[in-house]
Amino acid sequence: MLRSPLPCAAVAAITVASANGGGQAEHGRLPARERSAPPAGTTQPRLPTIVFLPDTQYYASAFPDILAAQTSWIAHEQQRLGIAGVVQAGDLVDTWSSPPQWKVVSSSMRILDNRVPYLVVPGNHDTDSSRNGLLDSYFAPSTMPWISGTMVPGKIDDNFALLDIGPRQWLVLGLEFGPRDAALDWAGSVLRAHAELPAIIVTHAYLYEDGTRYGSPHLGMGDHPRGGQRFAPQEFDYTPTQGINDGEQIWRKLVVPNANVQLVLCGHDNGVARLTSRRPDGSRVQQILADYQWLHQGADDYRGGSGFLRLLEFDYDKRELHVETYSPYLDQSLTDDGNRFTLVLDL
Repeated sequence: MLRSPLPCAAVAAITVASANGGGQAEHGRLPARERSAPPAGTTQPRLPTIVFLPDTQYYASAFPDILAAQTSWIAHEQQRLGIAGVVQAGDLVDTWSSPPQWKVVSSSMRILDNRVPYLVVPGNHDTDSSRNGLLDSYFAPSTMPWISGTMVPGKIDDNFALLDIGPRQWLVLGLEFGPRDAALDWAGSVLRAHAELPAIIVTHAYLYEDGTRYGSPHLGMGDHPRGGQRFAPQEFDYTPTQGINDGEQIWRKLVVPNANVQLVLCGHDNGVARLTSRRPDGSRVQQILADYQWLHQGADDYRGGSGFLRLLEFDYDKRELHVETYSPYLDQSLTDDGNRFTLVLDL
């Protein structure tokens, strides 16, 4: 989301927010953590799992070994951990026009080819303001046979896949950054065509760090917004004549009318947050933000996120989603309430 890594002294605290309140970690420090993470140490059968990869932009620009460690671990552990798929929420690279950064991301993600299906979506760093860039040169839909369809032939920006997550098939729908009106119309048609399937929406900017959706009437940008939300999608001026929809607009136009949407996953803003909302019909939607790009342990070991990813475990018997946060690079888990928690699913 940010244009370049900041010195560690300028790093914002990771915020943990939820519909029931939240807390804040010590400034510039990792939340509670432990080694020998459960994903690496357990021998019991795992619940069917989706891996959520937050913003990878700094790995692409400065720490390529961390992204390679993430995807290599996923490929190696896929069968043992029951990993059904991987979703990446945008800002794959830090500089949209940099072939070296795209090569880093592509070489790491392609480790998963023919092993684990994965979806990618563009963030604000992955295209110019006209939504053009190199994304399709490295992630062409024709090279990803598990992708069931795209809004525009040959362009991966807005895409969907039908994934078997344990005993149930899910619709996983990927949307561009600040999706255009046409993208929401297309996404609605996909959701309606698969109304019998529970659905996950993945998009770059949706929740703000305090656990509210982007969509404040006082939009602001910068480190100290005055009464607004920094990095709001509209502030980036993407294709304004075609619409640019924030989290609240996505909620109102796409999530509320489609009762099969169970989860929304996003990155973009710094930190972690979650929000449980109900549609007018009473059905529940779980919305989760994770972005570790500013997370660090100290002034000497800033690593653009240190390899933390999310494991989303689907417990169909209990109708629950268990969320774990683990770094294959460090072999550490984050164990605070913002990073290890359980949510109810309407299954």
